[in-house]
Amino acid sequence: MNEVTIDFSKVHQIKIFGVTVMEPSTVLSSLAMTVVCLYAFIHLNRLGRAHRMYKQIQYFFLFMGIATAIGGVLGHGFLYVTGMRGKIPGWFASMIAVALFERAAIWHIKPLLARKSGLFLGWLNYAELFIFFVLTFITLNFVVVEVHAFYGLFLMLFLIELYVYKKKRDPGSPYIFIATALGAVSAGLHALKFSFGPWFNYNDISHISMGASIWYYYQGARHMTFYGEEMAEIEEIKQELDITD
Repeated sequence: MNEVTIDFSKVHQIKIFGVTVMEPSTVLSSLAMTVVCLYAFIHLNRLGRAHRMYKQIQYFFLFMGIATAIGGVLGHGFLYVTGMRGKIPGWFASMIAVALFERAAIWHIKPLLARKSGLFLGWLNYAELFIFFVLTFITLNFVVVEVHAFYGLFLMLFLIELYVYKKKRDPGSPYIFIATALGAVSAGLHALKFSFGPWFNYNDISHISMGASIWYYYQGARHMTFYGEEMAEIEEIKQELDITD
């Protein structure tokens, strides 16, 4: 692994009861996202939906909550203790989260595709996660995590939901589109390093738009419809008509 040298003297920090906390505003904005994620996880769980598509979306929020909490505390607040390796658990949790939502989207579109196409997307999901895990561990570069998020959320999830919306006018898809747009804004602000100063920097600003994006993903999850049962019923009707004929 390539360890990156960080000059901690240039990072804004505070002391709480004698304990140094670096980038406190970023710690707080990260934990605010954690709250949104846990709210979504708990409330989706209360809906009691059994199909794995819904379960995988629920765990997207759980793992994203874990990622933002670990990322905020270890990856920013106590980075001087853990070094860049302290960012890995949060990065890995976020990639698992993205892969889970992506996999849920694959379940969403599967009833509308040929069986082999659905199987291919499923295996591609596993391969993608493994490859990006390895690249992240080797490079210790957040850009790899961002590329994975772009692939999983902007390409796979967005394009899948666009297809589902075109075919079924799914009520959850428009929320996914809004969440994707907000995620793009967040990525752009982070890439441009747009800041109002060290105490409200590009991390904090992008976390606000990302928190809004997570909220719209939650709304999308609440309204999404699984079409497996519907397609099964159509097949049964077709079989009955064939028998009648």
